Amino acid sequence: MPGKMDRPEIRVEGENDLHSLKHLVGKHGLDYGDKPASVSYPEFVTTGGVNALLDGMVDAIKLSTPHPIGFVLDADTPMASRWNQVSKMLIEVGVSPPSTPPLIGLIEDVPKFKTRVGIWLMPDNQRDGKIEDFLQMLIAEDDSLIDLAKESSTEAKSKGATFPDKDQPKAVLNTWLAWQEEPGEPYGRAVAKRYFDHDIELATRFVTWFKQLYGIT
Repeated sequence: MPGKMDRPEIRVEGENDLHSLKHLVGKHGLDYGDKPASVSYPEFVTTGGVNALLDGMVDAIKLSTPHPIGFVLDADTPMASRWNQVSKMLIEVGVSPPSTPPLIGLIEDVPKFKTRVGIWLMPDNQRDGKIEDFLQMLIAEDDSLIDLAKESSTEAKSKGATFPDKDQPKAVLNTWLAWQEEPGEPYGRAVAKRYFDHDIELATRFVTWFKQLYGIT
C-alpha cells in the first residue's frame, strides 16, 4: 500500500476528465498552469478507468488524512447502480451516504480517518451519462450545431457507423468539435478556448462543489 498523501487529490477516470476539469476550474480563477499555483489546490490524478477508481477508493480515503479527497466518475447507465457501488465504498470508511447523490455533489466528513471526501457523478449527479454528456450540457443554448451533430451521428449509425450505442455522446461531441474554429481539438483545449460556456449553471455548480470540498475561497 502506498504511503500517506502529501496534498489534497481529486481522482478522475482519464486524461479527458483531467484536462477538461482542470481548464474549467481555471476559468473560475483556479489557474493551475503547468503546476498547481497553490498547495491548497488538489492534485489531479488519473486512475485509468472507472473500475480502477472504484477499486482504489477505500485505500485512497484512508491514506488522504488530513487532506480532502475527491472522486469524479461517470454515472454511465444506470446511475443508480453506480451510486450503489460508490455507497458501498463510503460505508466501508464509516460514511452513511444518502440514497441518491445530491444535486450539488456529495461532500462528507470521514471522522475515522480525519479527512473529507467528495463525490461527483458525471454529468450532473442526477442522470445517466459521462464526461461527454457534461460537456454537451456546457454548450450554449442557442448553438444550432449540436442538434445537427446529434442528427448526423444518428444518421451515420443507420448507415453503418460502428461506434457502440453507449458511445453515442462521444460521437456527438467529437462531431461538434470537428466543426469549431480549430476542428477536432481535445476536450481540455476546447474548454480552454471557450468553445463551451464555463459560466453555465452546471459548470458553476461543479466549481462550487470543488471549492467547498477543498476549502478554497
